[in-house]
Formats: sequence, structure tokens, C-alpha cells
Amino acid sequence: MLTGKQIAVVVTGGIAAYKVPGLVRRLIKAGASVRVALTPAAERFVTAETLEVLTKYPVLREGVAYPDPVAHIALADWADVSVVVPATANSLGKMAQGLADNEALSSLLANQGPVVFVPAMNHKMWANAAVQRNVARLRADGHYVLEPGYGFLAEGYEGKGRMPEIEEIHAGIEAFFACQNLDRPLDLTGQRLVISAGGTEEPLDPVRYLSNRSSGKMGTALAHVALLAGAQVTLVQTPSAQSLPALPGITTRQVTTAQELYTAMHEEIQSADILVMAAAVSDYRAAQASEQKIKKQDQAQGLQLDLAENPDILASLPKDQAFVIGFAAETQHVVDYARQKLEKKGAHMIVANDVSQAGIGFASEDNAVQIVTPTDVLAVAKQSKYGIAAHILAQALKERK
Repeated sequence: MLTGKQIAVVVTGGIAAYKVPGLVRRLIKAGASVRVALTPAAERFVTAETLEVLTKYPVLREGVAYPDPVAHIALADWADVSVVVPATANSLGKMAQGLADNEALSSLLANQGPVVFVPAMNHKMWANAAVQRNVARLRADGHYVLEPGYGFLAEGYEGKGRMPEIEEIHAGIEAFFACQNLDRPLDLTGQRLVISAGGTEEPLDPVRYLSNRSSGKMGTALAHVALLAGAQVTLVQTPSAQSLPALPGITTRQVTTAQELYTAMHEEIQSADILVMAAAVSDYRAAQASEQKIKKQDQAQGLQLDLAENPDILASLPKDQAFVIGFAAETQHVVDYARQKLEKKGAHMIVANDVSQAGIGFASEDNAVQIVTPTDVLAVAKQSKYGIAAHILAQALKERK
């Protein structure tokens, strides 16, 4: 959640600006305070009046009175982060060169911390070498640039340049704060991470399956934080995770059953630096799934299921190719069971949590975990799953040294 965070939304002159009120509303609903700045070009696509109604605060505009006489400095000083959305090719170029010809962009130059840029443009413009140089320069300067998505563009055809969906931008901002809240910067540049998320499903018949309560939120948060920290990320999604937003730039691979997950993780680990088995694997599957729906009236003595054990994916993964992290969802003796799992599975690190506690674990937005290594136990207090993800990845980097 973004409770107490102060976010400046800087809108530049792209057609995707019409979506910004929806983003502002979502951020406010998540607990953030939001103020908005509009470039002159942005005012062609979205009205200041709309944004002022939503934020309950005047919008920073060129040549219009603002509560503080030095408006761009005041907004920069107030904000915990500035988010440029949509960020046009023109605005990316100006900021990469340190240029500002209006109040909105001037507030970005006055910002002392990283800025989050959310580009949106035609796919040919995004692929232009000069735009890519500017993006690389902004990242090198310590800023964050979210990749645009692939989809239907204003020109009437599909391509990579579409502004990420509102829920994806929200996820990126959550991941940004998680990275910033650590004691030291989280830098995964040059690292390839493979992360599984959600719960596997084992069919009993065409309409029923065995599964578990895993929502995929923890694994997805790990993927978002890793991407923001500079990693190349592959997210292996089970059905429960497939409905969650995944930031453009994350490679997704979809699986359903434990056997499919087994195959995917064994293939992906071949080129991974860090592998995180956050997915909850169904321990058993039907020994023989029915090809037709099982009818209740045909089960005179009640339904009898013949179950077969699924492969132990975490234990089976090679441990000499990547740093392997496992998860343990427990209801008692959390640390003791995690230590046993660490030794039995041969993992380098186990992240354990007590799913019997209300407000953490399955399907919740928050978590509290014990990070267990061969030599230590680190307790991470209750916080958003994005915050937990940042601590897990930071500890993984520390353990690998």
C-alpha cells in the first residue's frame, strides 16, 4: 500500500494522458497524497479541473498562479517521488539532457531523488536509437524507466509503445518504494532471475481440480521489484498468478500443473543467476484424471480419489547453477520447519511465513517472514509484499557474496 506517500504526477503531451485521472484516483485510493503538474502540451489531452477535483489541490501549470510562488521547487520538495506519465519521446530527451522549458519539467530537475518515467509513444519512436540512448542515460543517472507495453496504439495498429495499464504503473510505483526503503540500493543489473508464482492446479475431471490458496501475489511482487532493480526477469505463472498485472519487460511463462512447472523451472534454471520457487505446488494429483465430469449419482459410496505424489521441484533443481530460494508456508514451528526444509531440499535460502496469522500470507497484500539461511535467521516484520520482496532479494545478494 502507498499510505502516507507523497506522489507528484507529471503529465506530458501524449494521447495516453487521458488515462491519468484513473491512475491518480487509484493512487489516492491506495493511501497516497497526489499532486499533479501539466506541461502545456498535456493540457490538450486532459483538463486541470478534472485533476484538481481528484487531488483536492491546484495543478501546476504554465503561467497559472500556484499556492507557492516558486512552484516547481515547492512541488519537488513536497514529493517523495515524481512519476512522469505518459512520458513522451520529447520529454525523455529533454530530461536526459537536463533541459526544462516549462514549470512541470523544471520540477523534475529540482527533484533530488530518482524519477519514475512511464513512456508512451508509437512503436517506431520507441525503437528509435536516439530515444533508446536517452532512456539508457536516464537509467544511468539513477532514474527508473518502465517499459511500454505491446498493444493497440492510437495509430490503429499494434506495437510496443502503449502506456502500461494503470494497475501495472501502480505495481511499478509500489516496487519503486520497496527498493528505496532498503538500507542500501538494490542493484540486480546484469542478473537473470526466474521466479514462480501462484498455486498449481491438478485436474480431477474437465471441471474440477486440486489446488491450494496461493494467490501469486508474493511471487509477482518479487518479479516487479527485481525488474525495477535492473534484473532480467522471467515469471513462471500458474493460473492464480495469471490474473495479476505483470510489468512490461517481464517475460512470462504460463503453466498449470506441477509437472508443467517442474519442466519450466528445470529449463529456466539453465540460464538463471537466482531462482525463486515462490509458487505453491500441489503435493498430489489424480493418479488418473477422468475424461468426463464425475457425476455424484455414480458415486454410491462417496467419491474415492486415487492420488499420486507430484515431483518435489525444489529438491530436484540443480543447486550449482543458480542461487535457489524456496518458500515454506507453515502454521506452527515456522523456523524449525524452515531449517529442516533448507537442509532436505538443498536450497540456499528458505523464506518462511505463518499462514495461520490473519492479515499475512495467502491472498493478502502484506506478509511477515523469516528468512532462513545455513547460518542465520532474519525476521522481516509485517509490511507490503513488495517490501518483503525487496528484503528477500537484498538478502539473496548478500548471501551470494
